[in-house]
Amino acid sequence: MEKHKHCINCGLSIPPEESLCSEKCKEEFIKKRKKMIKSQQIFFIMMLLVIGVYAYQIFF
Repeated sequence: MEKHKHCINCGLSIPPEESLCSEKCKEEFIKKRKKMIKSQQIFFIMMLLVIGVYAYQIFF
């Protein structure tokens, strides 16, 4: 069996020096990554707001 790894987006077998199998997978991966980062940012902001509200109630 040849040395290989798998596309981080779709799982197809690819050469070891590659990360993604095609431009289509690259575009899909970038879209998914941007969406994930956006949702993480929203979650972080919401958590800061919740902590801020609790801190405000405790100290005031």
